[in-house]
Amino acid sequence: MRRALCEDLSPHRSSLIEIPEGEVKHLTSVLRLGPGDLVELMDGTGKCAPARLVFRDKKVFGELTASPTTNPKLLSLPIHLKMSILKGEAMEWVVEKAVELGVRSLTPVESEFTVVKIHKKGAETFIDRWQKIADQSLKQCGRLDRMEILPPRALESLSLSSGPLYWLDEALAITAEPHSHLSAHLRADQSPRLAGVSLLIGPEGGFSASERSRLLQLTVPGNKGINRVHLGPLILRAETAALLGISILVGEHYGKWENQIQTSS
Repeated sequence: MRRALCEDLSPHRSSLIEIPEGEVKHLTSVLRLGPGDLVELMDGTGKCAPARLVFRDKKVFGELTASPTTNPKLLSLPIHLKMSILKGEAMEWVVEKAVELGVRSLTPVESEFTVVKIHKKGAETFIDRWQKIADQSLKQCGRLDRMEILPPRALESLSLSSGPLYWLDEALAITAEPHSHLSAHLRADQSPRLAGVSLLIGPEGGFSASERSRLLQLTVPGNKGINRVHLGPLILRAETAALLGISILVGEHYGKWENQIQTSS
């Protein structure tokens, strides 16, 4: 089924839903769909509905053929990625794959070694670009809720109030402390993580000495502290570390999150 993002699919709305211009261009020019063709409308909040395309007064609508529904198994997981801004395609690749892996939100992080100075061109330009990439990935993989691209934040202004934060620190692998690998740490820590977790990835070359010092001062394992962990002895590119870290979180916590979803649905 071809998919298109649209406005809110709340039950009280009309069965005729206007499709945004950008989505119309993709449906008609790229997918070559026309009047009467079937699509799946998604509102990005978790609801979807089958619809037939209707062309009227230079606008395109989706006429619902069934009531909007949701599928809890196709929603995001409570993983919040705090990603140092990478150059060009590397950052875009992280955005795309994070959506596919179920990440709920992505906060671009500016640090001393960040090469891309996004405020010179305007942060909104980058946010809009990354959100469009995230939305395209959303439609491709069939996920129902959008991954939110949050405004860029300086490292020192990151909030630690939304649950545990795992800082992937490659230097920690040298000391080989017990349970310091992310996977081993998660298995040893029996605390529930149903409310969500955050993953902090530094830039290429890592954080500066002053930034590392501040992070180390905040390293207090637990629900509101930074958990300093690593991904093994090999030096990984930042984008590789992000995807491996996300994959480990999904692998270790998915069963708990799935049970929570089934209980609440």
